[in-house]
This record gives sequence, structure tokens and C-alpha cells, in this order.
Amino acid sequence: MDKTGAKIEAIVAGKDLVNRFNITLHMGRKYIIHGVTMRPNFEELECRYIQHTYECSFNARTFVESLSLQFPTYPKHLMPFQEVQRCPRNTFVDIIGIVVHYDGHERIGGYPGAEIHREVTFMDMWGKLIVFGIWGGNLIQNSYRWSTTEGNKSIVLATMLRKDCKYGNLETSNYTTLAFNPDHTAARALDDIRQKIIGGLIDMKFVQQFIEWRWAFLASELSTKDPDTGCIQRKLGACSRDSRHWLCLLCMIVCFNL
Repeated sequence: MDKTGAKIEAIVAGKDLVNRFNITLHMGRKYIIHGVTMRPNFEELECRYIQHTYECSFNARTFVESLSLQFPTYPKHLMPFQEVQRCPRNTFVDIIGIVVHYDGHERIGGYPGAEIHREVTFMDMWGKLIVFGIWGGNLIQNSYRWSTTEGNKSIVLATMLRKDCKYGNLETSNYTTLAFNPDHTAARALDDIRQKIIGGLIDMKFVQQFIEWRWAFLASELSTKDPDTGCIQRKLGACSRDSRHWLCLLCMIVCFNL
């Protein structure tokens, strides 16, 4: 990422070069990079939503030196929610949204390696919803902030989230950074909507309907033999009987139309 917040993909090929730059480059530090090769990016799918038509490659002549200039904290381009759906599995994306639902925590995996996991639902300025799961340090380090986000409808900017096609959501990665109510152009655009939600001027019942529909849909799509779907069955069981009836009917309609 450069000083304007724009990103470009850098390709490093070959074991020797990979080992060399693994030692030289560190995430979060700033460098001047010399001797790179620039070329058009002809790939149909980008590694991340960076809106750049070029990529660079490192070679044996490439070298780096530390840079003291102040770089922006946040990326320039954020992915619209509707674009996430067409991304392949494990794509890294940066998004921003209003927290409209904060789910209860689940322990995923068996003892002693079980991890705490929670799901958060974001809403964009057009009312579109997206879910992402929070794991490990991103949940523990910001536990107080997360516990208050649903009540005060915080605006959160999340970077380097990983696409999970199995559950149709995003997941935090080892590289994810989170910013609560950041000073960003996209955040300022969301603040008016946030204030209307807090003031009760927007009916948010559709959020709970979306959550219930999602769990019902996952329960119908994933095998009950899959050990990872136990929490899904419990979530579906928490829905009212009437909700489960129309949700399952809706899931059948969606499945037939896929």
C-alpha cells in the first residue's frame, strides 16, 4: 500500500527469493523498494479488491530500504458487499459497515485446541447485510469494544478478511486489522444512517429475519453428519416454530432456484 492508500500486488517467485524477502520484509513497516518489474495484471480474479490494473514482481536485483514517511492507516479502496459474493474461496477483502448484530460466542473444535468464535453482521449504506466470523486475538483483544458495538451501532473497518464459501461469510485472518469508528471517508458516509438507526427511524426487523434465514439455509445445505454444523442446528432450534416453518419453506424455494 502506498501513501495514498492504493494497493498493488507484488509477485515473488522461487524458493530463494521467497526466503530472502520473508526475512527482509515485515508487515506494518514502510520501505522504498528498488528494482521491481511492472506489468499489466491480466488475471481475471484479483487476490484482493485493490482496483489496480498493474502488478509488480520482485527479482534478484530487487532491494529494499526502510522508509520514514507516514503512510495512511486504512486502505483507499473498500469492497462493496455485493462484490464479496463473487469472490473465490480464501480471497482477502477489506470492508466497512455498521454493526447491526453481534452473535453469541461458540467454541469451535475439541479440547484443548477449541477456539472461541463469534459472528458479526454488518450493514452498508444501501441496507445490504454481510456476516463475518471473529476468531482468536481479534475477538479477545477487542472484547469490550465488540460487546458494545451492537448497542451503539459502531462503524467498523476490517481489513484482510478471508472469504469462506462453505458458510457464505467472511472470517478474520492472522493479518486482519480492525478499526472502530475510523476517520475514513466511507465511515463518514455511514454515520448519518447510524444515527437514524440509533434514533429508531429505521425499522431493523429485517436483520433478525436475515439471521434466521441464514441459519435455516445453512442447516438445509450442509450435511447433519458434518461435526462443524452442530452450532447451526442449535441456532436453528432457537428460532420460533413459525419462523422455522417459513424459513425452511423459503430455503426450499431458494434451493430450487439455484
